[in-house]
Amino acid sequence: MNIENELKRIEKSERNLAMQKKKLLGLKKRKKANQAKLATIVKLSEFDTPKELVEALIEKYDIQLNGRRALNGHTSPSRRSRTKVTPELRDLIKAKLKDQSVNRVSKELQISYPVISKIARGQYDQL
Repeated sequence: MNIENELKRIEKSERNLAMQKKKLLGLKKRKKANQAKLATIVKLSEFDTPKELVEALIEKYDIQLNGRRALNGHTSPSRRSRTKVTPELRDLIKAKLKDQSVNRVSKELQISYPVISKIARGQYDQL
């Protein structure tokens, strides 16, 4: 172990930590300023709660919440329901798989990809 090399390595680590600390302090300061701005906006908005303000903004600017639950707690209307695989459905899917990909059949019939792939592998042939 070379002492000089270790001392240089330690000094370099100290510089890196100082730079990282400076960045984090700057982020903390900006976050605190943003929180103060938001608190002021909510107070000036005259809405009873911040949630009401957000809902009004979403409605006014027609903002879509993709991939998240809606503010009123309902899930997206495009969520699929559980699929009951019947012999007729199995035969329909197998016929479509002759001409189309698994992904396309899945999207077209709104049935999950794993169910389509299981049918293609023959795991539902016993129906």
